[in-house]
Amino acid sequence: MTSSIQSQSISIKTSSLPKISTVSEEHPSFATHSLKEKLFGDVVIGASVTLCIAPILTIIDRAVVQSAAGTHTLARSTLESTQGMLAHPIKTVKSPAFLLVWGVYAGTYCTANCLKTLVEHKSYKEEARNNGKSSTAELGKVGIFLGTTCVNSGMAFWKDKVLAQLYGSNPTKSILPRWTYAMWVARDLSVIGSSFILPDIVYPKLVDAYGFEEKTARSFCQIALPVGAQFVASPLHYIGLDLYNRNLGSMSWRESMIDRSKSLYRGVLPVTIARIARIAPGYGFAGVFNTKLREDWREYLLEREVEMMME
Repeated sequence: MTSSIQSQSISIKTSSLPKISTVSEEHPSFATHSLKEKLFGDVVIGASVTLCIAPILTIIDRAVVQSAAGTHTLARSTLESTQGMLAHPIKTVKSPAFLLVWGVYAGTYCTANCLKTLVEHKSYKEEARNNGKSSTAELGKVGIFLGTTCVNSGMAFWKDKVLAQLYGSNPTKSILPRWTYAMWVARDLSVIGSSFILPDIVYPKLVDAYGFEEKTARSFCQIALPVGAQFVASPLHYIGLDLYNRNLGSMSWRESMIDRSKSLYRGVLPVTIARIARIAPGYGFAGVFNTKLREDWREYLLEREVEMMME
């Protein structure tokens, strides 16, 4: 969070306890020093929120791969996957596709949550020692971004490779082209940045410039920014899949560029629509619920500590 958001005291909801003003909204629940319990909550919340959205994300991921490969339309793939999931839910949950998709999102959210908690704790301790001054917060944003991107990209590469082998047009191909990696790294940088870093940078500006309520501004940014980023990420994702599915080595560099540009023009719109439908729940609504549940968990820890102090 930024210093432009003025600290406001929060009160304990339990009616039998007095109001306290030891914590600011910028650093929620730092009166409690139970770092392990905060990290435990970060992991449980990240895994639980993503488990709830994993079914729809699995359907959309499969549809995007099959659409890019030209084996199915988005509608046909979505219908087949939905019917299969409803007919055999246990089999679907045990399938490699479902576990991979859930693993990517759970790993991403758990990593981002835990890194934010660690950075906030270190920043809070520095502020306590240095009269409210800390250099950790800004550097921490870079660390959160890089750490979360590394985890997300590594797991997403594995997931996308397996899905391309399962549902693509070249299932026997086992090696991803280098340019596919490059396209997907750029894709992941835009997705992670817009989902976990930009909302914390942009929403205070909406509060200051337009008078939005803080929670409204943050929720809006957590949904709108990841969706908007898909107009950059979707073409990158499509090109990466096209490089995997089609080997144009027999063409000249110019001919292959023209051919892939035509393919991108024909196929990127449905893929963009599908990825927006995937990102909205995956990093938009899930991000809002993730933030809300983390705040509730920290407030519970704070209430419990105050109760123990008053006994």
